Amino acid sequence: MSYRWKKQDREGVLERLRQKDYEAIATSEQGALDELLHLSIELGVFEALEMIKVDRSREGIPDQLLLRTLYTLPFIEAMGLSAAAGMLFEDAAILLRLGYTLVNLQAGFNGRKRRPGAREKSEQSKPCHPEVLRAEMERIDRERLAAYQKACVGQLFARGLVKGKTYAIDGSGIGERYRVVGLLNVHAERPLWVAWQVLEGSDSEKGREAHVAKSLIDQVIEVAGEGQIEWVLMDALYADGPLLAWLKYGRQIKALVRLPEDRRAYEDLALLVKAQLVESHTHMDTCYLAGHKHQRQITLWGAGGLRDWESFREAAAGYEGEQPSLWGCLIHPVDVTEGKEQEDWALISTEPFAKPWGAYTLWRNRWRVENNGFRELKEGWHLEKAPWSYKHPATVLARVAFTLIAFNVAQIAKSSRGRQLIGYGIRRLHQELGAQYGPAPVIVFAGDAYGIFHIEEIMAALGYPPTWRLQPLTHLPPQPPSSVQGGLS
Repeated sequence: MSYRWKKQDREGVLERLRQKDYEAIATSEQGALDELLHLSIELGVFEALEMIKVDRSREGIPDQLLLRTLYTLPFIEAMGLSAAAGMLFEDAAILLRLGYTLVNLQAGFNGRKRRPGAREKSEQSKPCHPEVLRAEMERIDRERLAAYQKACVGQLFARGLVKGKTYAIDGSGIGERYRVVGLLNVHAERPLWVAWQVLEGSDSEKGREAHVAKSLIDQVIEVAGEGQIEWVLMDALYADGPLLAWLKYGRQIKALVRLPEDRRAYEDLALLVKAQLVESHTHMDTCYLAGHKHQRQITLWGAGGLRDWESFREAAAGYEGEQPSLWGCLIHPVDVTEGKEQEDWALISTEPFAKPWGAYTLWRNRWRVENNGFRELKEGWHLEKAPWSYKHPATVLARVAFTLIAFNVAQIAKSSRGRQLIGYGIRRLHQELGAQYGPAPVIVFAGDAYGIFHIEEIMAALGYPPTWRLQPLTHLPPQPPSSVQGGLS
């Protein structure tokens, strides 16, 4: 069975209703999952799924149907794969839109994975067992999954949905075996994951000259073109001289990194401050720790011309960088709310700042990769507690890819642009014709067609017209606009 659009044929379906020869009726009131799936379709996510190939030893349930189901599962408010699948499989209307047939919903695909002791068809796992979905993820080709990821992100850039040019790189563990490293666009209104990589075992995202960080940057350049990244914000793990030189001279991207205390550049900053050779600037700052508001007094000292970073100078020379130097900022915070001085820390940048406060406020955007990025993935999307399987790396890779792409779709859905995109397709049809069909139109599936009707039309066609009509007597439903013909099957 292929993923196709059923044709809309009101008159044909209405005649099948009169003959009581139809297959299913579903109300079409919009729900959150409906909207997210239709937005996913508009953003090319389902089309991009066709790029994923799986390694099969024999024929089975259509791969694209299973992949569409797997992509949908992160949206379900449930912890594990089995729980999410169980909740999804109770929603027949959504399953029909994903491509399942009525036969699939009633009898499943075959007798495989039947529950022990099940005798009746109603006791089988229908339309398929969750283990079938898990096995599908194990067969996904890694390179094809990466191509799918890039295609989905490319659509975001092509549609102008990625706002701002400031990004943050960071990593977070998934259990003890895996680690996700991601590049997040840290715009306040719409943080989006634009590149990520799953590391296994003892792999480090830093490594020799920060190979993973460089690959994430190049992924964005590959799908979006040059000039999409202006600033990259990174934690102390990425305070790597060759990486900073590569960003500045190799990719013309500015970098702001937390400077470890054991570096010579940090010592230089501290000596300049101690000798009172740089001017101090003091500001009040507000932050929230564990949900509580804290007032902090921030004193900053900024200095340029820092050259005591040998690996940076050597790498910059390879790019023919002239007189390479860095700009640094020493930060002394005092928690006014609790009356406690906090440890000093520092930032270093490949680009000078006129005032150190500018570097500090820019750096604060990096915290979104923790608060709006990884914390949301773990607490809201259960990525760490429910990776769907630790046993097979392909399963973890697929779980991460489907979840981060679903995360992006959910972020876009909150925006005005996302609400506009949700209106397309069959959802747009419901919105535009809601006045004619009532607040909850009814979709009837019959053969290779579907029709959308007011409930009174359904009852009249079945031979039970209402005594009193609530519809206008002149009601004659118009044909839908050509741009929104079709419905999911």
